[in-house]
Amino acid sequence: MKIKTSKIVIGIQKGRDNPRQVMNLEIKTERKQSKPQGYFLIQSITLARIPLSILFLILMTVSRDGSYSLIISLALLLLIEATDAFDGKIARRFNLVSEYGATLDPYADSISRLIVYVSLVSQNLVILLVPLSMAVRDITVAYSRILLAQKNLSVSARISGKIKATVQATGSILALLGPCYWSYVGHWVFYALSWLIITVTLLSSIEYIKDALHAIRQE
Repeated sequence: MKIKTSKIVIGIQKGRDNPRQVMNLEIKTERKQSKPQGYFLIQSITLARIPLSILFLILMTVSRDGSYSLIISLALLLLIEATDAFDGKIARRFNLVSEYGATLDPYADSISRLIVYVSLVSQNLVILLVPLSMAVRDITVAYSRILLAQKNLSVSARISGKIKATVQATGSILALLGPCYWSYVGHWVFYALSWLIITVTLLSSIEYIKDALHAIRQE
């Protein structure tokens, strides 16, 4: 909601010996500013990743039909990553970018990917340290974002965060398909992929921590 203020200055002169009296009258009119068309659609696309990841979890833990379960699980993963790839592009294309959207996007990413990787751990497709490192990283970055927001600094995604997202997205697909190719390349890929995701995930927090510390030093 925007406040439009107009000032009317009235000068009153009362004789030679009296001081000039100035009265400022502020007339405030409130005008509701509606959200741009398509704004809520973009937020819905972003938040859709969370229920989709819950469906992925249910399918991974309940289904016993290997081939069909794999196909549907892969389709859900691709759909989750598609919403992540296109919500920002659509927002920029139609001028729907906002700080709220910039905050909501990493929130949806964190929740959905954590659920996805917990699902993968339940099927022994990645090691337990993967979702644990993701949780530690996301909590650390969340506190860093709070500090940046208090200083009126941007909380939008950094380049390291985008690299992390790409590695986690690709890693989840490779992990899901692991049983299809491990017998050909060796089970070592299971550990190599897990540790690659852990390393990139933790390193991606450094940029946010540095920005937050820099904001604190400016006090």
